[in-house]
Amino acid sequence: MRYLSVFVLLCACAKKAPDANKKIVGWHVENAETGFACYYPPDFAALGEGEKIAARAATLDEMKSQWLGKRGDGISFDESRVDDVETVLLGSPEKIEKVASDNLARCLEVAKASATPGGGDASAWQSWFTSLPSTLTAGECVAHFDVQMFDYLEIGSGWQRDVSLCAGDKVIITASTNDMYLITENGPWINAAGDPDQPTTSSDWPCNKEGCFAGMFIVRFTTQASGVETIYPAGLEMQFEAPEHGTLSYRINDETFFDNKYRQKGSLIDKTAIQIAAAE
Repeated sequence: MRYLSVFVLLCACAKKAPDANKKIVGWHVENAETGFACYYPPDFAALGEGEKIAARAATLDEMKSQWLGKRGDGISFDESRVDDVETVLLGSPEKIEKVASDNLARCLEVAKASATPGGGDASAWQSWFTSLPSTLTAGECVAHFDVQMFDYLEIGSGWQRDVSLCAGDKVIITASTNDMYLITENGPWINAAGDPDQPTTSSDWPCNKEGCFAGMFIVRFTTQASGVETIYPAGLEMQFEAPEHGTLSYRINDETFFDNKYRQKGSLIDKTAIQIAAAE
């Protein structure tokens, strides 16, 4: 009788070491001495669309708890800025994924520094967070201007309001004609057209191009991307088309404000009405 000998070769193969950088979703203490913890978001790429929606919402809530100082770890950002960041992220929830990853990196930097004498400075983290609203919306326009806006012109202060415009938005800006004011004690009564006898071309006044006059209603457009400011003489009416995303603000063309005053007749005081309307 023959016997079939079977030899079994046992292979002691080394197991793959776990990735130390991969941690389960949630808060993990990064510094045992201080108890400082960071939030690890899920691997969004591995989730289905429905799962992503829930995971994004949960991740944002967890990050907010730290940003608002609710974890008692010394991290606390400006509440209004947290609201701004949340507003942007709720409008574009897919951006939560990148923010969560970057936020973890910033948190880990602070956790690592907190282990050294005098470490734990969160200023870089805070600077990153403060810039998030502009960073996240760079090159975007939240909403086209398609309404009518009414306001009253303050002649005792500088630039007023910040009206957001998208590239290509066309508006008509008008000022009331019958409301009069002074910009110098013994000067003439003028309206938003300004003093025609006092041009400010090539001067140090805010509006110093051709068509600018003392005391006239002027507007300024500030580009969103680069912050470049351009001032225009608006007067009683002006049509404007935004060359790129930015904000429109306004004031009177004046160097000082202490002696400015509106005309008063009995108990009635003039007040220049401003209207900004989308052009058809």
